[in-house]
Amino acid sequence: MKKFRLLAVLAVCLVSASYAEVNSLYFMNYLPYKLYMNPAFQNQCETYVELPGISTINVEANIGALSLNDVLKLKDGQMVTFLHPSFGGSERDALFKKLKNNNVVHEELNVSVFGFGFRVKKKGYLSINMSVRQDLTGYIPKDLFSLALYGTPDSTNVNHYDLRNTKASANAYIDLNGGYSHRINDKWSVGGRVHILLGLANANASFSNLDINAEAKQWRVTGNGVINTSVPAMEVKTDSTGRISGFNFPSQFNDYIKSYKLSMGAAFDLGAVYKPIKDLSLSLSIKDAGFMVWDNVNSANGNIDYTFKGIEYHYGEQGVNYGDSILKVLQQSYTVDNNKKKYVTAMNAKMYFGVEYSFLRDMMSVGLLSRTDLNAGRLQEELTLSYNLRPCSWFSMSASYSFISGGFSTLGVGLNLRLSPINFYVVTDYMPLYYSAEGIPYRSQRVNVQAGILLTFGCKKKSEPLFTPSM
Repeated sequence: MKKFRLLAVLAVCLVSASYAEVNSLYFMNYLPYKLYMNPAFQNQCETYVELPGISTINVEANIGALSLNDVLKLKDGQMVTFLHPSFGGSERDALFKKLKNNNVVHEELNVSVFGFGFRVKKKGYLSINMSVRQDLTGYIPKDLFSLALYGTPDSTNVNHYDLRNTKASANAYIDLNGGYSHRINDKWSVGGRVHILLGLANANASFSNLDINAEAKQWRVTGNGVINTSVPAMEVKTDSTGRISGFNFPSQFNDYIKSYKLSMGAAFDLGAVYKPIKDLSLSLSIKDAGFMVWDNVNSANGNIDYTFKGIEYHYGEQGVNYGDSILKVLQQSYTVDNNKKKYVTAMNAKMYFGVEYSFLRDMMSVGLLSRTDLNAGRLQEELTLSYNLRPCSWFSMSASYSFISGGFSTLGVGLNLRLSPINFYVVTDYMPLYYSAEGIPYRSQRVNVQAGILLTFGCKKKSEPLFTPSM
């Protein structure tokens, strides 16, 4: 009996290719984006202006405990997935041992629409920003990987898989925010930022219980789950029993606008910077602590008890449609409540703690940043060590290494060129160092990049050059 495979698991893993902030930005003084990570910071330039759509384009990818090297292997000159027959049993065992009981994949995207900041008298700095933001989080239990890796039994035995921790959520929203930093004295600076959030779309799914009893001839899926969506203009069609029969979306953009009901939320950032001595800086901040209230609600819930023959996958053949099987489960198990009231979701909060020591008249520095992600239901840590070079006001660069996700296969690099008033930058924490012949960074767990062009005016200049040329 051929084994059943869940190719969809691989697709879910690889689609999460982040968090929205690049850690290395925290120590790059001539870029305003460190203000968005800790509102107590003040930019070295008197004024900055973000250009619509090109000042901030930021995406990061995280596939949890695995790297692409765990699910992709180079075999006879070809890159193959763990579903390929040449992917040996020992390799599958090694992949399975690396998994956690509940594996998180996460992605965020942030594009700035506009923004600006300027100094207020001598001790204050005000910054305003509008961005479009999106995030996706998935929770994949280890048992689901077990089913994908080892398949269903070849005998009449029944294998039980506990999938109750399977969850997924997706958000898209507009972030209007304003922040202010105040330098109390030579040692202390404090700041805060307020976010007004306008929701565009949300979907989330969770299960109080979900089990698969799989045998060679059939699978039986049982459980109870809830799916909430806030998607303007989406119509969920139901039959006479209230069960899902299909979905309708408008063909005209005007219909989308007319059906939109305002979903709103709020969040805040708080930060502080302390300089016990001239060249040493300690900083702490919490970012995006808040919530969103979603309207345009459709809600589906149901008790699942569905039996099907399974998905038989033959490597190299076409025509397998996993979506049809999932849709049948939804249609036969879930009833829809189109009158559900608004629901609330938490924001993806983060906490930063940084230490930086500068030397050679602040032309160089070393920094250590701890970032803790406080997303609902999970806690994830990253630790980044950074060396920063800023010999003059028009050029700076940064080199960093992130200990937890780096895996000795990535390196952080940042470059900032300021040809007044044009300020160009590109920064990444996880630049891959190893690539396959096809150009795939197969040893990386996480990839991120932020780049853009903005305008800066009145940037603080270094009093003396780092080197004096000989005559």
